[in-house]
Amino acid sequence: PFCDATGGYLPLLCTMNCTKVVEEPLLWYDRDHAQMVELARSVPPGCDGVRFLPYITGERTPNWPHATGAVVGIRPGSLVNPGVTYRAAMEGATYSLLAGAKRMSELGMPAPREVKVVGGGAKSPLWRQILADAFDVPVRRFREAESAALGAATQAAAAAEGVDAKAYVRANLASSRAGGSEEEEEVHSPVPEAVEALRAGYELFVAEGRALFGEVSGK
Repeated sequence: PFCDATGGYLPLLCTMNCTKVVEEPLLWYDRDHAQMVELARSVPPGCDGVRFLPYITGERTPNWPHATGAVVGIRPGSLVNPGVTYRAAMEGATYSLLAGAKRMSELGMPAPREVKVVGGGAKSPLWRQILADAFDVPVRRFREAESAALGAATQAAAAAEGVDAKAYVRANLASSRAGGSEEEEEVHSPVPEAVEALRAGYELFVAEGRALFGEVSGK
């Protein structure tokens, strides 16, 4: 579990391969994110059967330290459009997160009813929609995209002032939210056709990972 300075706990799922995986196709094709997003607009959910197993630095969720990345499901012409591997990388990283969430549910955690995203990857509308479709729940991006840093700063301020962290955070929560960017919170809802495509892709993703790297150890 993850503990903060107020004494609160959250269950923690950590993967080693997320945004870095999405940067790999930029290097392969010498494109930037904006160009890749434009190219990915024509790529359907599921990438016409192409899947990116994202374990380029090994993985700990699942416990596959010696795993490697792999692009599978390639047919003639599959990778002509660079947007295919770009979207497949996003889908692969998302499948990895989904697998971790399912494992947490097996251990007694309730299934998520909403996904809230922060950080660099959360800036991508394409990725947020993929998350919504893969998890089949709404995905919300906060006005303050770096809310983890904001929370840490608020707790540090409480420590600097020598006051109770929990009371300080609660007292300053509303003003912290108001102090974010001028952007409104954004919510992406799952699209039924995409949900079905990514559900099928996820099942293949899991099977292919096990075939290449074995059953998950360290449960």
